[in-house]
Amino acid sequence: MATGERVVAPPLWPVEARLAALLPDLLVFRKPRGSEPELATAQGVLLGVHVTGFTALMDRFSLSCKSEHDMDKLAHIFSYYISDIVEHVLCFGGDILNITGNVLLALWTVEQNQLSDIITLVAKCSLEIQEKFGICHTREGQDLQLKIGLSAGRISQVIVGDEQRQYLLVIGRDVDGVQLAQRLAQANEIVLSWNCWKLCEQYMFEVEIMREDEAVKLRDMRISDPFDFDEHFDKCLDYLPHYRTSADILRTALELDPDSALEQTLRKHIMKSLLKKIDEGQPMEYISEFRTVTTVLVSLELRKTEWMLHLCHLIQEAALYISTVIEKGGGQLSRIFMFEKGYMFLCVFGLPGDKKPDECAHALESSFSIFSFCWENLAETKLVSISITNGPVFCGMVGAVARHEYTVIGPKVSLLARMITAYPGLVSCDEVTYLRSMLPAYNFKKLPEKMMKNISNPEKMYEYLGHRRCIMFGKRHLARERNQNHPLLDREKELEAFQMAQQRCLHLKKGQAVLYEGGKGYGKSQLLAEINFLAQKEGYRGLPVTTVTFIRVLPLKLKEADSKQRFYAIQTLMAIFFEIDTCPACYRQECLFKQLHGMVEEPLHCLFNDLFFVKFPLSFRVSRMDDLARQKKVKACFFQVLQKAVRETPLIFLIDEAQYMDAASWEFLGTLLSSVPIIMVMTLTPTFALCGWAQHFLQSPQAILVPILKLAETSLLRMACWELGVVSIPQELQIYLLRRCFGNPLYCEVLCQDLLSKNILLFHDLQKEEVETSKWETLSANAMKSTMYSISPASSEDQDLYVCTVKDDVNLDTVLLPPLLKEIAVNQLDQLNPEEQLLVKCAAVIGHSFHIDLLQHLLPGWSENKLLQVLRALVDIHVLCWCSKSQELPAEPILVPSSIEIIEQTKEKRKPVAASPLRLPEGLSLLQTEDLEFGVPLLREAAWELWPKAQQVALHLECACFLQDLACRCGSCQGGDFVPFHRFAICSTKSSIGTSRFCSYRDTGSILTRVIIDKLQLPSPQDSFQFQTKSPRSQETFTNEHYRTEEEFLDQVNRRLAQTNPEKDMLTTKPCHCDEVLKLVLSPLTQHCLVIGETTCAFYYLLEAAAASLDLSDNYMAFFYLRKASSLLGRPSAFSYLKKHKVKICQFEEATFCRLRSEVCFNMGQITLAKKLARQALRLLKRSFPWTWFGVIFQTFLEKYWRSCSQSQPLNNTSENKKKLAVLQQRVHCLSLLWQLYNLEATASSRRFACLATLMQKNSAKEFASEAQI
Repeated sequence: MATGERVVAPPLWPVEARLAALLPDLLVFRKPRGSEPELATAQGVLLGVHVTGFTALMDRFSLSCKSEHDMDKLAHIFSYYISDIVEHVLCFGGDILNITGNVLLALWTVEQNQLSDIITLVAKCSLEIQEKFGICHTREGQDLQLKIGLSAGRISQVIVGDEQRQYLLVIGRDVDGVQLAQRLAQANEIVLSWNCWKLCEQYMFEVEIMREDEAVKLRDMRISDPFDFDEHFDKCLDYLPHYRTSADILRTALELDPDSALEQTLRKHIMKSLLKKIDEGQPMEYISEFRTVTTVLVSLELRKTEWMLHLCHLIQEAALYISTVIEKGGGQLSRIFMFEKGYMFLCVFGLPGDKKPDECAHALESSFSIFSFCWENLAETKLVSISITNGPVFCGMVGAVARHEYTVIGPKVSLLARMITAYPGLVSCDEVTYLRSMLPAYNFKKLPEKMMKNISNPEKMYEYLGHRRCIMFGKRHLARERNQNHPLLDREKELEAFQMAQQRCLHLKKGQAVLYEGGKGYGKSQLLAEINFLAQKEGYRGLPVTTVTFIRVLPLKLKEADSKQRFYAIQTLMAIFFEIDTCPACYRQECLFKQLHGMVEEPLHCLFNDLFFVKFPLSFRVSRMDDLARQKKVKACFFQVLQKAVRETPLIFLIDEAQYMDAASWEFLGTLLSSVPIIMVMTLTPTFALCGWAQHFLQSPQAILVPILKLAETSLLRMACWELGVVSIPQELQIYLLRRCFGNPLYCEVLCQDLLSKNILLFHDLQKEEVETSKWETLSANAMKSTMYSISPASSEDQDLYVCTVKDDVNLDTVLLPPLLKEIAVNQLDQLNPEEQLLVKCAAVIGHSFHIDLLQHLLPGWSENKLLQVLRALVDIHVLCWCSKSQELPAEPILVPSSIEIIEQTKEKRKPVAASPLRLPEGLSLLQTEDLEFGVPLLREAAWELWPKAQQVALHLECACFLQDLACRCGSCQGGDFVPFHRFAICSTKSSIGTSRFCSYRDTGSILTRVIIDKLQLPSPQDSFQFQTKSPRSQETFTNEHYRTEEEFLDQVNRRLAQTNPEKDMLTTKPCHCDEVLKLVLSPLTQHCLVIGETTCAFYYLLEAAAASLDLSDNYMAFFYLRKASSLLGRPSAFSYLKKHKVKICQFEEATFCRLRSEVCFNMGQITLAKKLARQALRLLKRSFPWTWFGVIFQTFLEKYWRSCSQSQPLNNTSENKKKLAVLQQRVHCLSLLWQLYNLEATASSRRFACLATLMQKNSAKEFASEAQI
């Protein structure tokens, strides 16, 4: 499959075959009876394979900081290992019932009189499995080994569920027997249950009695004449009617004729989220993902009963309730299985397509509901234990092509069973679930720490006690405190709305409400903190200081659980008003009495007993009131108290997360707003549906709704500088933040903290960066400060000012998102349908911007109409947007260029369908309409991280192969390499590269990878300077035009000449699109090569990208690409004879690398370093430039006389001729650069060096012209 399967299911498999591959033959060939639960019994032999060491291996991975990378390796190891075992069992005719965790269970169903022969067959199968796969060595030092148990006898097959979802369960004494045999077996041992031992041909086995009447250990089989196992195997095949008949496929179930009735039956046994992807036709490789989920394991032990049917009805009742409750909370019941003494129900929240906010809270509440139901409604319940964990897992296919299962693998999944054993009879959860649920702490109880098997570092565990009514009101607080060092950015209009409300409340003597509405992370809580500060600092504007000297601010932050408690918000606000929220409980009643004295009649004080947890004596007047009258009187008292308080001191209510306010509190505030001159400031999140009283409150003329918009780009970058403690950040970091944040301040804050924690930034003291450096490796931010985004430094002259840069070996595009932000983005992704999710995931591999042609190349079997339809939907909801800023899409397939260049031939545009609202605007080029980019923050990064590593590599390879032919100058520039004749100069290294570069990918197990491993090559001279034009994309045809070398040279000369006559040039030439080649081809191509580890190709395209950036006068990006290239080569040695690059490059590329760096240094003003690098490049190009005046004289003599007399011998080898042209062109560049460098200095010595450079350049140009004519 995506991480471990070496053979991938054919794409043309019918739906029935894909469903059958996920299910055992027991279900595929059964005859449905129509009533649940179904109970059937049969004779058979059970084989249980337990992979030991797997939990310990996961524990080792869980201790590592690189959880995603380790989870990938873990799933890869296990899937490969288990697939071999599955295929071996299938070859012996076994039926894989399930693969649960690290346990595989297989069944051979036969008649009773055939059991002995089949036991022999299964024993032989077990011995071969132990011999071939008994031990698996891993690089982590933890071996995987096998424990095998065999049992035989009567097997009960139970199917529980309803018309929508059904589950298979095998139970009975002999199922218990195979589990007992597994537990008794040690690593690399095979144990037979006692019943299996009694039924087999005992004379054929060498055994050791382990426990009388329990189990025997199988050592070997006695196979001697006249017994022949091949004949025995053929004999057993007659007992197995569903054994494979074709050598090409391992199961007959995969060759069944299409049958709609069978398909509907099989669909009931597969999870809904997986069914959607199968119906969509997604390949199995595309289904697996790495994501964070919440897993729930319900362990149900029932008292023994003699009636099997009664037991089945109990399991049916439990399964239906668990499935209903879990699905209502957003999860799915994955499977049911027997384990030791009880029945296990594995549930998962957050599977692909099911991710929802607050899944931990839903899992806890669902679990407690199940816990209560089992004790109260299942009469035979003996013990119920439930464990809940949250963490990253592998969600995908495990097994072989013919038989695989969708499962979840991860340390937190293995922890579930350990928690059930450690904390029986409880609803227990790990610390991550406790923290992420955001439920009140009083709903939990910390559990004592216990040692668990194969868990070296058990975390804190908690018991969930269920949702209980809060025995105390809340306390005053806001989510955030005001940061004095970081002023509030871009919130002037929002603050003005609050100040206007102050003025209206003052002049009109009416209550005013300001509600700020904005998405998560937009800074609502920070805005409230600022208002809290300003209100207490400034007072009411317009009032004399003698009139108002103090304003009371009552702050409150609500949580989701608060919405379930009636009147909670007002209860807490009034507790804060009476100042009893912080006083000790013993003084609460005394403090409240002082506050109420003179404001509320004393006989009415007892009305507040239940509300504020005090014990005033019950008065006769109150005792005669019913509940409704008491509630009305309490509200009237509150109105009376607040009206009197406002006359003395203005009041402001600050309520954060007001969407969690209960309906009764909304009703009270609505009445209060119309009767008391009070100011209320609230924040809302727009995604929540508000109750009717809240809607009524919003419609009040005294309430104003103020939307909070995202931050402007400049403000966001300023915030980033403050978070990092610098005055300037580089361009690549700006792009990194802007593409991920989209103006969201929370995202910016979290990302900056994440960058600091991962230690991938370098900080430089700005005052110490003024000195010119003599080494490329030590070029600091000062050389690039003009290209950085910066903020004004502090006014203090003594304060150190810092700038930051990104470490050279860090690829920001592959830096993983912090868990908080990834969860937010995955929630958004799962709101899309399966088609849209797949498109977004494939687009995420390409990059932030992508072309439709490349996207369709990655989507298997998608027609163009389907692609355009899904794109329309994603553009409509702003998940994607057109790079041209147009939201419109071609309504019909149109002729487009394959590459991103503007082709020379004019094409007639097709008219869009009249009924379609999406039309192609006039004057908008096809190029603009076919390039899209992501319009939602974090979605691209989160979608990319979901891919397993092997599939990630395969898709990046596909992208690199597609873009490779487009990596040249645009059509207006007549094509060619950005480094002139680059591909000709490296062809000598191509043969060695092509044979060894992909050896590491040949065994990754993905057909997709193996198909394209031979495609990605360094550009060859034969396919030089291709221009592709494309007819409709469905035809996939290309026209190649090869240009001769002399034509390229003459074209370059013509372009140089055209620069002297710009008016004529504007009339005769087309606009250059090399900037788009750089953005959409070269830059992504380098990223694809870096991700898949193709450093040689990456170095080639980094040089091309740097040269293109210099051509486009973007010196900083050229520096950026060359820094990446430097990191690929590694740090230079202090000793030249120890110099050895990590990447194998030819001497020409090393010279080009030096020349490009020299040009960048020249543009930066690093003159000394530029001279040094230019000389180094010339030396690598077999030309030297002197250092002394004597050398200048001698070299001038040689250039004037000896070289003019020497005749260049023409080369018969065209390839060698083109290589020489490449070298000569680089020499000309280097000498031209040296001439410019020495001309900057007005000394006689510098003039001599400049004249020599001119002379050498002239001779090299003549030699170049001579070679080009050959």
